[in-house]
Amino acid sequence: MGGFRPIHGVFLVIVFLGGVLFADYILDGGTRRAGQERVRAGADGVVRIDVSSLKSPEVRFFHFINRGNQEVEFFVARDGEARLQVAFDANEVCYKKRRGYRAEGEWVVCNACEKSFRIAGINSGGGGCKPVPLDFQEVDGQLVLKEDDLLRGWRYFR
Repeated sequence: MGGFRPIHGVFLVIVFLGGVLFADYILDGGTRRAGQERVRAGADGVVRIDVSSLKSPEVRFFHFINRGNQEVEFFVARDGEARLQVAFDANEVCYKKRRGYRAEGEWVVCNACEKSFRIAGINSGGGGCKPVPLDFQEVDGQLVLKEDDLLRGWRYFR
């Protein structure tokens, strides 16, 4: 019968570090991007997304990345009156936790503090834990976002 050998200690340290890194990945929102659609701006600096099939109260999540590798996450929703609502997937209070929001019916819920907000009020302004609205235009069933407007929210995701 052998005792505790140095190789066993090394193995335990490796397992422990792996667990810590995995927990950090999960808590940092590493699994969130699976449900996001990646978008890029065209040569004109504009992102166009077809939202003609977006139904109320559906919410879609997007991941924007520009040529300089600046990343921004946002979501698009239709409220009960079929109006488009667009916001960064972050807020002024919890953005450092990088958890974003999830959709629950006609509500979006902050994954960090569990506060919920009606989709219909997203464009009316952010502040606190409420999603930060994003400037946009809707043209012929397409959401039109300027790259400069998207990059105004970059500070929430760096």
